[in-house]
Amino acid sequence: MKDFLSNKYIQIGLRIIIGAIFIYASVGKLFNAEAFAKAIKNYDMLPFATLNILAIILPYVEFFTGVFLVLGIYKKGSSAIAILSLVMFLIALTSAYARGLDINCGCFSLETTATKSDILTRIFEDILMLIGILIVYIFGEKKKSEPEEIKENQIIKGEI
Repeated sequence: MKDFLSNKYIQIGLRIIIGAIFIYASVGKLFNAEAFAKAIKNYDMLPFATLNILAIILPYVEFFTGVFLVLGIYKKGSSAIAILSLVMFLIALTSAYARGLDINCGCFSLETTATKSDILTRIFEDILMLIGILIVYIFGEKKKSEPEEIKENQIIKGEI
């Protein structure tokens, strides 16, 4: 199973799919921070003073995380940020679902209101993305280190 999950093509496919979703989700928010701030406010989880700054910063974090994932740049860092983002989104969505809120989740579109089933669908989608990005993070390329025997020979010869 580890060989399958570590497969270069599986890794690239997961990075491109999740990265593209992050880019797509960020585009509407990048150009409409006011509506996104209202969507965040509807969750009723954060202090009022943090709403605007989060509405401005979060879309850029989503966008660049997606771009880095698609391009394969800073794979560990961008996948770690995606993991943290998805966990944060899951907490917010689960809280909204548990409290029975019929709100726009602010996930992809800022214009519509959502029903509880829509929020449940988003929770399921985020769980799938979280599993995918965890695979990228855990089974992605490891930094290649020198074999132990070379290091031992260099130590014996006094080269290190």
